[in-house]
Amino acid sequence: MFYRTFPVVLTAFLFYTSAVRADFPPCAQSCIGQADPGSCSMNDNSCLCNNAAYTNPTNDCFSTSCSQSDWQAAYDYAVQLCHDAGVTTGNINNPPSKRSFTPVYLGRRALA
Repeated sequence: MFYRTFPVVLTAFLFYTSAVRADFPPCAQSCIGQADPGSCSMNDNSCLCNNAAYTNPTNDCFSTSCSQSDWQAAYDYAVQLCHDAGVTTGNINNPPSKRSFTPVYLGRRALA
């Protein structure tokens, strides 16, 4: 469930402006823009926050590139960005601080 809902939050990372990117930890900044945004404009936060094809690979990059504390900071910031774009994030109930990185991959495989 987390893997399916967390991408909504991570789409917020797609706000490609340097001001927004600067608020993410350096490890997260390197992940932004690596995934294909599909039909979403990099300036359309609402679209990006709902695009799992963009957010899933971004989540994978964050989870492997960042320490848990940096991942938590990126997660919190992404939640706020999506909220500001009008995308509800109330269904995201497993922030990284509540678990280790491993369940992200286990959950993904279990859902596949």
